[in-house]
Amino acid sequence: MALFSRSKYTLSDQALADSYRKNGNMETLGILYDRYMDLVFGVCMKYLKHPQDSEDATIAIFEQLVDKLRVHEVDNFRSWLYVLSKNHCLQQLRKAQKTLTNDSELAFMQSQRDEHPDDEYFRQHMENGLRDCIDQLPSLQKQTVELFYFESMSYVEIAEQMKVNTEKVRSYIQNGRRNLKNCMVKKMSNSGE
Repeated sequence: MALFSRSKYTLSDQALADSYRKNGNMETLGILYDRYMDLVFGVCMKYLKHPQDSEDATIAIFEQLVDKLRVHEVDNFRSWLYVLSKNHCLQQLRKAQKTLTNDSELAFMQSQRDEHPDDEYFRQHMENGLRDCIDQLPSLQKQTVELFYFESMSYVEIAEQMKVNTEKVRSYIQNGRRNLKNCMVKKMSNSGE
């Protein structure tokens, strides 16, 4: 006895998606997903880098598909599934980063209380760490961050001085802040080791 109906293998993605949306038959969805499971796993490997995490994500994406495909009218299933997979992986990475950041902040707060009872010492330690991180920024990010935060210059003033447009200034500052945050989180987690 065949597990899946042979006629369903010859149906287009669109026909299978429409059929699943109408009747909710999991066999239909299974046939459709089976066509692209390797694609989904490949997307997950690209973003998550680990086979076990990618396998878990591939299963989680199928579980999302059970509900999402019932409510979304999909014209190009392959493209839609690719975007769904990519978004799922990016969300997983954000959660992992948030957990890492929260753990680092907790370690940071605990180390402040336990290891650095002298506020002046701690403030100086943080300033030195921040200065090290600023020095590691690419030169244009470093220059804009210093002008904006230490010289209190506006985007327009910085743009005039650097002879670039204000959008570039905004981009340099935004990227600089992100890089500073990542650097400080790394320093905090390394100091807790």
